[in-house]
Amino acid sequence: MREVLMFAGFIVLASTLAIGMWALGRWLRSKGYGPQLDKLDRQYTALQLRISPLALSASHRMFAGAQIINRLPMLGSKSSACLNQQVLAAIQAAKEAAKHENREKL
Repeated sequence: MREVLMFAGFIVLASTLAIGMWALGRWLRSKGYGPQLDKLDRQYTALQLRISPLALSASHRMFAGAQIINRLPMLGSKSSACLNQQVLAAIQAAKEAAKHENREKL
């Protein structure tokens, strides 16, 4: 029961925080800070695009480790191994697409 209450509290807190951030953004835009917020958004998006390949590589390593765990007799199952293989293939395809996109930019 305690876990359910903690999870519900987290959901309420996260939702309240999200609505509060949205309201703060709307209030700042109404006060004339729209261009500064847009500039901040462009910088944040550029940072996300630079970090994204690192996150993709880390996720590939994490799922490769999970694939090894799925092969252990008591910890793995055929369905989770199949799902893990599909996720690894999708991550590899995304990595190849990112490499191809970077080559086109050059």
